[in-house]
Amino acid sequence: MKHSSILGITGIDRTFAVSLLTNGTVAFAIEEDKLRRFRGLGMRHLKALGSRAIDLALSKVTGGIRGIECVAYVPPLGAQSAEIDEQRAFLTEFLQRYYGFSPPIFAVDHVAAHMAFEHAVHGRPDHVLYAGRTRAVYSRPGYSAYVFDGDFVAAQFVECSAEFLGLDQGRIHHLENIARCGKPRFLGPLRELLDRRFDPECIHRALEELTGTARLYSGDTFKEVHQDLAASLHGLLREKVCSLLRSIPEDGRAGTIALSGEVFQSWSLNDAVAHEFPATRFHVSFAPGDPCCAIGGPLRLTRCNVEHRLNPFLGPKYSQSDVKAVLDNCKARYEFHSFSKAIDIVGDALMEGSMVGWFSGPCEFGYRALGARSVFANPENSYACDNLSSFLKKRPSYFSYAVAMKDSDVPDIESPHLSRSTRLPQYFGDSPVRIQTVSKGNNPVLHHLLETFHAKSGVPALLNTSLNYFDEPIACTPRDALKTFYASGLDVLVMEGFVLRKS
Repeated sequence: MKHSSILGITGIDRTFAVSLLTNGTVAFAIEEDKLRRFRGLGMRHLKALGSRAIDLALSKVTGGIRGIECVAYVPPLGAQSAEIDEQRAFLTEFLQRYYGFSPPIFAVDHVAAHMAFEHAVHGRPDHVLYAGRTRAVYSRPGYSAYVFDGDFVAAQFVECSAEFLGLDQGRIHHLENIARCGKPRFLGPLRELLDRRFDPECIHRALEELTGTARLYSGDTFKEVHQDLAASLHGLLREKVCSLLRSIPEDGRAGTIALSGEVFQSWSLNDAVAHEFPATRFHVSFAPGDPCCAIGGPLRLTRCNVEHRLNPFLGPKYSQSDVKAVLDNCKARYEFHSFSKAIDIVGDALMEGSMVGWFSGPCEFGYRALGARSVFANPENSYACDNLSSFLKKRPSYFSYAVAMKDSDVPDIESPHLSRSTRLPQYFGDSPVRIQTVSKGNNPVLHHLLETFHAKSGVPALLNTSLNYFDEPIACTPRDALKTFYASGLDVLVMEGFVLRKS
């Protein structure tokens, strides 16, 4: 069944996201924090501000809010009926207040929304494993009954424990970078602590006793004991996820499995799962965390089968005139070039050791920059990672960066969404590195840039990180990209053919 226009909404308390389903096609999707420049904004934070994400979605609908047939709202995992009623009332009041009208609002099951999203991204895999904060579900597409559905508190435990290390919700993915420097010497005690089902406050007290140190806060310095705790937490999560998969009969793990849930943002966890079950082909989407429910909700509500697999480039797109208006308003100095000339300029700048900001096409949905809002650097430059850490991200030197390569150059691995790692000893020695495999069909612009740079330099890879300054979301708009350029150590910024340089 197809509907004209359905608004998808999730994230009442954190990471508010919006999508628009139009005539069976996902026409738009974006997270609010990319438009507000603050990580993890929930819808309740917007009560006095309104939503820029909803504004953009409605700008694509004839008649605005009155052109929306209904709203598919996805509550948080585990929400009870009374909570869901309260949240729907809040959403109704919000829409009435800012748009003067509220279409009918239907609540969609959280897990079902995850499943619908994964099917749309991966083309109906054989199974989907969803591992949420407190619940795990294993399902076959189209089945109303789940193969497995049970408690999974390991994710919530690790999240609470990561707070002890000063990592809030928006930075929990840094845990694996810290873990790489430590040893899992606390793994046994953490297993026992998890089995006792402590509440968050008790967990922090127990971790103080275990490590002999107090809770860290953002900006505090990590010591060896904190790195060892991170390694132990990451090891515990690997154990629990692999144990979960082993509980499924072997014939039930055949074929392809899509991994859904925030824990699978960790490429090292995904590597461990793939190594443990080599006969299974695992897929991870561009948005395995809860924001994907904004897209999965309308798909589930309408039982819509997407004709083409979803790609991550679902956010706002800005024309050359839009970009020029921002540059002129800010009195920025720029050159304008054709697309091929701009790519050529980027290739030359990268060969000279520059950090290049790249802004092209619709913004990515999800937590990774996949070539629309990226910063590129030459991996042959021995100072590239240090420059990115020191002058852009303000990260410790041991944090890793991703590498983009054409899929034909790394045929042994499939990782279009930066979900897996490989080894590139010519650039990074024995350390594993996150890899983005780029195909010409799904990501033609980045594929062309990689081809051009390879032809110029002989280097088949580019360091790829998100276009944002320290601790900010991805720069979605031209103005935010411009701010990032001038606030950071970026040398060149290219936005839809407009080239800005600092030298």
